[in-house]
Amino acid sequence: MRGISKGFQNYHVGLALSGGAARCIAQIGVLRVLEQEGINVTAISGTSGGSLVGAMYASGEVDVHEMERMARAIKWRKMIKPTVPRMGLISSEKLYRFVKEIIRDRTFEDLSIPLAVVASDLRNGEKVVLTSGSVARAVQASCSLPVVFTPARINGRLLVDGGAASQLPVLTTKEVLGSEFVIGVDVNCNNLESVKLKNVFQIGVHFVCLFARRNAMQEKVYADVMIEVDSHGISLYDLDKAHLLIERGRIAAERKIDEIKRLYKQKVRHQ
Repeated sequence: MRGISKGFQNYHVGLALSGGAARCIAQIGVLRVLEQEGINVTAISGTSGGSLVGAMYASGEVDVHEMERMARAIKWRKMIKPTVPRMGLISSEKLYRFVKEIIRDRTFEDLSIPLAVVASDLRNGEKVVLTSGSVARAVQASCSLPVVFTPARINGRLLVDGGAASQLPVLTTKEVLGSEFVIGVDVNCNNLESVKLKNVFQIGVHFVCLFARRNAMQEKVYADVMIEVDSHGISLYDLDKAHLLIERGRIAAERKIDEIKRLYKQKVRHQ
């Protein structure tokens, strides 16, 4: 059961979960620490892999322990299906079905915690914030890397990975969900220049990361607290390092707990 500290009951604490493919598993470790400390998360925004973690948590059906178990068992073959190249090398429909297996046919209105999922419009590059309709479709769109995955069609728009427009959706958490205190979680604290590019999948991911790093730096300044997870030595594709990622997420969150509580109290006093 999720504990709630009295100090956090009457204030809107929002989470902004970055994209980062497999590295987003580290966000589960962050959620575990926030729960243990009684920090009541009242809204979540997520981009790409962060949208999947956020959707699972916001559903109210999957607790942190179950999320950890699932993360350790997941394999890429559950989420990808090669397709005849047209708009992507891999069909994103299998990703949609994977998400749907977890959160079923939930709409945003069915969630226990308000959620915003960030995607990018393939035609004009605009940020698209999804807060209604099918959650699984929204996550599919947010995770669909251009060229690698086929785009998702929602409301007549072709949508792809949200990282190109807003890798760390702090402003979405504030402006769309109305959170008064926002904790940003970035799982991409490493050197992009050292990444080895061996195939088209890795090239597609790296290309989005170049844009994502820039816009993430711009949004970080709007977070009340930033939790930055050390991702050195872990690639974007290392699903087999789930245990290490969760542990690094836990460590990063524990280092920031005192700061979260201190800054939170300061903000409350000035309201």
